[in-house]
Amino acid sequence: MLLALLMSDGFKMRNMASSMPICTPGSFQCQVLLSDLFDRAVKLSHYIHSLSTEMYEDLDQRFSQGRQFLGKSMSSCHTSSLSTPEDKDQALQTHHDDLINLVQKLLRSWNQPLQHLALEAPDNMASKVKEVEEHAKILQGGIDRIAGRMQSNLGDDFYPQWFGPLDPRMPKGDSESYALYHLLHCFRRDSNKIDNYLKILRCRMVHASNC
Repeated sequence: MLLALLMSDGFKMRNMASSMPICTPGSFQCQVLLSDLFDRAVKLSHYIHSLSTEMYEDLDQRFSQGRQFLGKSMSSCHTSSLSTPEDKDQALQTHHDDLINLVQKLLRSWNQPLQHLALEAPDNMASKVKEVEEHAKILQGGIDRIAGRMQSNLGDDFYPQWFGPLDPRMPKGDSESYALYHLLHCFRRDSNKIDNYLKILRCRMVHASNC
């Protein structure tokens, strides 16, 4: 009876082990399906973009100068120097290695600005910024794993640097509001790009562009 129980327990343990990802200590190369990695990345990127839109729209409602701000240097995001596809059609024609590189460069370029936003955002917004910051870091790690599975080289470490809030030459109160508004405008734009590029990559790499 005891032997039968031991054999039964051993069988259960083997089944559990075979259903779990096979990992080596400290390794990121667990046997997780590429489709699962992409699904997690897309869920994260979509959530990040949703939060960025919520924060931007909330700030837009709070400051009646929103439309005035939009007309002032809205094209001067710190990531504007990064060459990205102009529209979906162009993104669809971009090689997958280039798209995954763009996603990672955009994410890394927002590490410092998000830290700044977390300190400067109004109290009711700070928790959302912190959440976005944490999710963005997790997504960066996910992109590293996806690139490894795709055997894509993420290239050099260059990414657009952020050198602090712009000087819009406004009165102090307005300048602080503008700096926050400007950053959220830029982040919403870039988080939308990240989300779209990842969805294109998932469609191409997982579904053979049949989506």
